Amino acid sequence: MTHPIQLVQKDIALWQTYQDKKANTPMLFPTEGSAALGVSEFELLLASPHSQYIGGQCREVLEQFESFGPVESIVRNALAVHEKTALYHNLKIGEKMGIALNVGGLDLRFFMWRWQHMLAITDLNSGNPSYSIQFFDEQGAAIDNVFLRELSEDNISRWQAMVDEQAQAVDVTELMIEQAVAPKAWQYKELNDDNRDKLQRRWRKMTDVHQFYHILNKLEIDRASSYIQAPEGAAYQLSTNAVTAVFEQARDSECPIMIFVGNSGLVQIQTGTVKTIKRMGDWINILDKSHNDFTLHLKDQALAQLWCVKRPTADGIVTCIEGFDQYGTSILTVFGQRMEGTSELTAWQKITADIVAEYEQKAAAIA
Repeated sequence: MTHPIQLVQKDIALWQTYQDKKANTPMLFPTEGSAALGVSEFELLLASPHSQYIGGQCREVLEQFESFGPVESIVRNALAVHEKTALYHNLKIGEKMGIALNVGGLDLRFFMWRWQHMLAITDLNSGNPSYSIQFFDEQGAAIDNVFLRELSEDNISRWQAMVDEQAQAVDVTELMIEQAVAPKAWQYKELNDDNRDKLQRRWRKMTDVHQFYHILNKLEIDRASSYIQAPEGAAYQLSTNAVTAVFEQARDSECPIMIFVGNSGLVQIQTGTVKTIKRMGDWINILDKSHNDFTLHLKDQALAQLWCVKRPTADGIVTCIEGFDQYGTSILTVFGQRMEGTSELTAWQKITADIVAEYEQKAAAIA
């Protein structure tokens, strides 16, 4: 089901309602605000006096970002916000998929068929002028927010010229946005004996972690359900409060890690060591802007499941920590830093072994 959105006139009433709610809840960001108001984030931000619709030629804009120097890319999902400032470098985008391979910088994996709409948001009213382009999927959910960070006169002028060029190419006055389907609570999918045997045999024969997706696809099973039925010693369910311990042990051992956070259209990966960890209410935060221009906000106490998972590759076993929300959606995955062709870091193996020893719990999710 779709519904129309007018581009000609701002929905002033919607924006004012959001501002009124925000006055009582200052940390009500557009993602949470749109959910509270029953609209998509795209619809809410389109109503902002600071926004301008600039069409759907996302690739054209993405390919220009590197020329502006380091930009900040903010990728979020329901429980995690992943913020990284670096060059939009080594970008290669095809019709369906894309990659920006830049380990330690903006390391991105694109699902381009989901990139449908762009808003340029220019806010000059605050003490710190803000210039961003925000990308949305067909349901109006945010994919990536990219902020200009080098505010030289030349950069601002070229950024605005890019925005104007995209805006001038827009020749519609109305958009159709797909209605988001309310997600269903995760339910364990039990395989029959034959398929469970296939899962375990194919799991043991993996030579690359990327083969895992195809195994699940063939068996029509979700990740969390597969972990419960994994080969002996391949997956351990953990208490969800183990996430903080993973970050703290990585910090204390100076073990570089890879933190993956994604949504419908993009996965952003941070690779490096962790310095500053701080809890703020329900959120555990890595606040490393001064260390490596990276920030992570994770609502870890809302995670429904946390797993330590081991998969074979041509380079040996690769271990990750993966967290899911109540709908079975993967929220974040953490690996030890590893380059293709090298084995897993001994320090990461020790961290994950210690985490399993202390935080393992039986897979109560089956019940």
